[in-house]
Amino acid sequence: MIALHPTIVISGATGAVGSATAAALARRGARVVLMARPSERLDTLVERLGGAENRVSQVPIDLASMRSVRSAAREINGAGGHIDALLNVAATFVTRYQKTSDGFEHMLATNYFGPFLLTNLLRDRLLGGGRVVTVAAPSTTRVDMQRLFSKEHFDAMHSFGATKALDLMFTFELARRAKRWDVRANAFHPGLVRSELMSEASRPIRMVARLVSRSPGRAGQDLADLAISPAHAGTTGWFFKGTQRIEPAKTVTDEAAQAALWRRTAELVEMEIGGF
Repeated sequence: MIALHPTIVISGATGAVGSATAAALARRGARVVLMARPSERLDTLVERLGGAENRVSQVPIDLASMRSVRSAAREINGAGGHIDALLNVAATFVTRYQKTSDGFEHMLATNYFGPFLLTNLLRDRLLGGGRVVTVAAPSTTRVDMQRLFSKEHFDAMHSFGATKALDLMFTFELARRAKRWDVRANAFHPGLVRSELMSEASRPIRMVARLVSRSPGRAGQDLADLAISPAHAGTTGWFFKGTQRIEPAKTVTDEAAQAALWRRTAELVEMEIGGF
């Protein structure tokens, strides 16, 4: 059962979908924990949503840094209490190969490794009815981890598409693993939303995106529903577009591949004992 003031943790809170979702949840009386890189933008969002008086707080995080993810998870876990939903909203798109301090390509770290580690580190606060919703896309990109680590074979659109496929595989494996903890896991496709995500993309891609994208408000409302609506209390292992279930590409549905990916990811992020 969702509490009167459910606690919702949102990564990527300063992005278009993240901030719209935070606003929708704050209006519904949720306790909202905003996670993003430290910035004036994050401070302003907290203030705009009413701050502590309206049960809105912030925890700084850089999902590209596993050290930062661990630090943020410690802060959230230290606060105690149940997390009703963790929303993995953060995403980035870059056109050049950038290696993080952990040795990962930047998009791979931010869009996949960081959310994977954060979710697992928050396990004990999610158990007993918590929900994990990860923003993804209906990617058909085949995952080749060796290519994703290769600077010589880097292609921005391929890598971005692969991270979205990874998010789906992660979600479906999490849904199976998390049942023993009474935790639900679903993926969410917001559709094309006006945002700064593709600001580094080529001019033709940016122009097309502007023409067909919609305001993030609807996506924020839909994601808020998946986070707290009683209608989705028992839903797990689904992929949503809005609040409607859609079918993922067959390239991400192989259960053996999902399980192998989980094990490999846990090794790469050096996940200590625990997690789902």
